Amino acid sequence: MRVLGHALIGFVLGALVALGIAVGLTYVMPISQAEGAYAMSVAFFWMPAGAVLGAILAAIRAKGGA
Repeated sequence: MRVLGHALIGFVLGALVALGIAVGLTYVMPISQAEGAYAMSVAFFWMPAGAVLGAILAAIRAKGGA
């Protein structure tokens, strides 16, 4: 149960970190916002990828692997 709780927290934090990085990149680099393509890639690829990665890393850490 502890591993599942940590995985859920990692899931949420991973998505938030990915969102924060994506928003921060628009201020640092000239990223095109044409037709919302960047926002859709953040919402449908980078945030889910960050969430899954965060959940996996949190579960491994909760299990005692790191």
